Amino acid sequence: MSDPITVELPTPAPMPKREPLVARMWRGISGAFAVGMVMLAIALVVVQLYARGRDLPGPGWDVVMGHWGAAVVAIVGQVLADRRRGWLSALLSLAVLVVGFGVLWIYWWA
Repeated sequence: MSDPITVELPTPAPMPKREPLVARMWRGISGAFAVGMVMLAIALVVVQLYARGRDLPGPGWDVVMGHWGAAVVAIVGQVLADRRRGWLSALLSLAVLVVGFGVLWIYWWA
């Protein structure tokens, strides 16, 4: 009879601990806000081009570029928040909201 050879089978890696619901909701809210900033920036480009074609003043290219800059910062912050865990993720999500509310305050309410 031949010698039996025992081969150790690979064991699957343990599942990482799932984050609490509050943390996931916080990132979801900031992600929706970041996407909203991009949509607002796209809408401002459309409005600016429409106004330019009709010889109307429009919002101005400086306002459009300010919105695009904030949208890029918000998306980068959200991507980093989605890839991190813990307090760093929460702070990055908070930064996305601060940038978004800052742009809304500066360009729309002030």
